[in-house]
Amino acid sequence: MTGAVATSPDPTHGSVIAMGKPDGSLLTVIIVSVVVLLLLFLLLRHVIRKRGGWRRFRRGVKRELTLTRRAFGEPLRTYRRHRRGVRALTRQLSDLRGGLLVRRLLDAAATALADAPGAVPHAVRTEPGLATVQIAARPLPEPPAPWETSDEAGPQCWELPLTEEDALPHAQPRAGAYVRPLPVAVGMADDAVVHLDLTAGPRLITVEGDTTARARLLQALAAQLDRPGSGASVTVTDGVHPQYRGERLDTVLRELEEAAEEHRETEGDGEFDESGQAATTVVVCAAPSPEQARRLSALAASGAVVCLADGRVAGHSWALRVDGRDRVVAPELGLDADSAPLGRAVAAAVRADRRRLRRASTPRRGAPTPPRPRIPERRLRELEETRAPDEVEALQEEVPEPTIQATAPARTTTGSDLLAEPTAARGRTTAASSGTRED
Repeated sequence: MTGAVATSPDPTHGSVIAMGKPDGSLLTVIIVSVVVLLLLFLLLRHVIRKRGGWRRFRRGVKRELTLTRRAFGEPLRTYRRHRRGVRALTRQLSDLRGGLLVRRLLDAAATALADAPGAVPHAVRTEPGLATVQIAARPLPEPPAPWETSDEAGPQCWELPLTEEDALPHAQPRAGAYVRPLPVAVGMADDAVVHLDLTAGPRLITVEGDTTARARLLQALAAQLDRPGSGASVTVTDGVHPQYRGERLDTVLRELEEAAEEHRETEGDGEFDESGQAATTVVVCAAPSPEQARRLSALAASGAVVCLADGRVAGHSWALRVDGRDRVVAPELGLDADSAPLGRAVAAAVRADRRRLRRASTPRRGAPTPPRPRIPERRLRELEETRAPDEVEALQEEVPEPTIQATAPARTTTGSDLLAEPTAARGRTTAASSGTRED
């Protein structure tokens, strides 16, 4: 039988193993397989030669594999980048010294540019160990110490290692030209937090682009400005947030125009914030009409207000354009940042403000209780003549003296403490932050 194994009985030749030959069906399969593989190889060779050869084909395959890997890994990288941006913005906005540092950098840069006509610092980028101030000037002046010129390509700017922060001089306002900075965070550029000074330009800032994204950005900017210690007095008009019904824009404009006229006549100091400095009036509005836009432009040009508008507004303004992926750009300002993490970071900062306010309003254990005022005897005699005897007896009850416990000695104030803002800011009306979603 085919395939059987036989052993030779001849002892002189030893044992011989005989293998059976393959049958016809197996041989046919092998021949057909070899022919098919040869045809596939010739076809593949023909296709590769038409596409430029083996080297070009290998490069194309490698490129396609790289693009496929990036496409499948991009959602995970985007999520990680978003979480990293939320953490960085939350640390920056929740730290009371963070806003003070940004304002001090802008003040110091403005002081250093006092002899450069037309040079204005308008943006700040802060990252671990380094701060960068973007400057609008032609040409860029040489930076004085401790500032350094940036070697990276992009907007012209000065850099400062944060280890040299104490070497910054104090701001010296220029006569008739100095404007108090009003910085707000607009997003993340790589690992740096981008801040924009709203008072460095025409004071009329429009947010344009995708409807949903620009609404989120406008509300986040308004909530930042309405936080305690921001240096702004914010008025949010009707239409900015669906859950907040503010005043009509015409009413707000009429009040601002009357206040500006009275200010020119009396040369008053205006409204003051917690630090004792004049607060900047900020108006947040949505889709103003051409006539309202003209009045807003006039108020902004006079320096009376800073206006944040949802949508395009005719007139001299800064335009922040946001796309559907929350990418905010302003080519004329050298601004390109990711504003997607901003909303959650601002909501976390507002919650931190509320916690600090609750801790400040809650009396600490062991704190002395203020004594109740005693009524003088002369006042008691007058009350005896006018009130009933039972009321007089109640007023004559003596109030026990409060026991004042020993308190810890006062801590010595250092130079770094003088730079810090108050730990507990006073509560005030928060129109924008109360209407901002905390998601």
